[in-house]
Amino acid sequence: MMNSYLQILQDGLKKKLEVLVKIEEKSRRQAFLLKEEKVSFEAIDKNMDEKAALIEELENLDSGFESLYEKIRDELIPEKEKYREEIRSLQELIARVTERSASIQAIEARNKSEMEMALSREKKVLQSKRNAMSVATDYYQNMNKVKNVGPQFLDKKK
Repeated sequence: MMNSYLQILQDGLKKKLEVLVKIEEKSRRQAFLLKEEKVSFEAIDKNMDEKAALIEELENLDSGFESLYEKIRDELIPEKEKYREEIRSLQELIARVTERSASIQAIEARNKSEMEMALSREKKVLQSKRNAMSVATDYYQNMNKVKNVGPQFLDKKK
């Protein structure tokens, strides 16, 4: 019975590793999108939505792993020598998961600063457009006032 539980834990960790690989791919894609000349915020939003779904799946795998481990921990610890190979395999998988998680965190930290710079650039562009529109509006409003005013000078030499 314990072997089947340990196998379920291993399968869960392998699945978690697969999900982490997909998240890392999405994070790398986001980094690429942020470095483009004209940043497509729609593409970034879509990518982030896909990444959010993967993160939710990852959280479900985590909670399942933790609850199963809690269920078997008290039985496993006294017999750890009997399951040494399975435990070593689990430890290797956990180390790989941790390594992948650290890699994703580093990518996400870079993406965060890239996103802040992209948003800052976009804000400046929008501010510039807003200023140009304001100047144009003021000009047209002033020109409309001039049209409604009659002649200002009269020629008195007749």
